[in-house]
Amino acid sequence: MNNNITEEHIKEGISRCYIESIINYAGYNTYREANDYGIDGGFSEVKIRGNRRVSTGFKVEYQLKSSINVEIKDGFAIYDLEVKNYNDLIDPDVGTPRILFLYHLPKDFNQYISINSNNTIFKHCAYWCSLKGEDPSDNKETKRIKIPIHNIVTRESIINIMSMAKRGEL
Repeated sequence: MNNNITEEHIKEGISRCYIESIINYAGYNTYREANDYGIDGGFSEVKIRGNRRVSTGFKVEYQLKSSINVEIKDGFAIYDLEVKNYNDLIDPDVGTPRILFLYHLPKDFNQYISINSNNTIFKHCAYWCSLKGEDPSDNKETKRIKIPIHNIVTRESIINIMSMAKRGEL
């Protein structure tokens, strides 16, 4: 492993590129927050009006976590999310829908990404969930969350997430 940046920063960079690539593949514009106040970034819808592409104003914000400490059990990806992040995601007094992306990395650093002349493969996958409507946590450090494993981040799921946001379901 290269020791120029921390392993946590490597994980963060890989997960950010993974998520942003899928969002772009789904046809949405991505953005990152300039300062970290609980939201890592978001994506917004673009439409064609006449001969121009313009923003529709529909957006989804996200908190992105990457970890080797994700347990897959009984149809769920189980993760201990920091309480401060959990409470940011359940906050009902926000103007833009919020979701969690959880990128599950292999335990072996050397398996994070495989590259050859035919493929670039990011190992494991990311899951998503909305925590809207959940109760605040009084826990001191973490809140265990369970994300259904069918909530894999894909081109189709990103399109569906934006559709839910536009209908007010997130």
